Amino acid sequence: MQKIDAHSHVGYFGGWADVGYTDEQMVAEMDRYGIGKSVVSYMDNTVVEQAVKRFPDRFVGITWANPYEGDKAVETVVREVREHGFQGIKLHPLLNAFTANDAVVHPLMEVAQQMDLPVFIHSGHPPFSLPHSIIQLAEDFPKVRIVMVHMGHGNGIYIQAAIDLSKKHDNVYLETSGMPMHTKIREAYNT
Repeated sequence: MQKIDAHSHVGYFGGWADVGYTDEQMVAEMDRYGIGKSVVSYMDNTVVEQAVKRFPDRFVGITWANPYEGDKAVETVVREVREHGFQGIKLHPLLNAFTANDAVVHPLMEVAQQMDLPVFIHSGHPPFSLPHSIIQLAEDFPKVRIVMVHMGHGNGIYIQAAIDLSKKHDNVYLETSGMPMHTKIREAYNT
């Protein structure tokens, strides 16, 4: 069975995070842990374009989109899908300072629905990326597959909310990276 990492980044995140991988470093880590493919994103989509171009059998690109860029964000998604084979949209409410259920996100959700793209949304940091706001977005766009990245992250209340709320919505999927509670991963898988 092939392992697929559903949430990775190539590129460098400075500041407090001070982490980063080049595409070559990422492939080396993937080989080390037996991961066949990784879904990758980064704030600068050209970095992901190059990674996917260099390692098309290892990386699946998704477009990092900032909804505050309006039509430009939508155009970027369409271009990345058509010209570079990207297969989804990455939204980061915390870094781009919006709540998932804000109307500013709707144009990106509409293009996701039209192009049948999954939307990966960072979760777990108040006030921007709480599970309930992601679920409200899922209710507004029931035909769009939404991946709740980190399934609520490191807070037990948010993690439980992610599990409980996703049970009620067939279009919501939980992703487990950066999630420290193995028992909650098991609960989500079993239920």
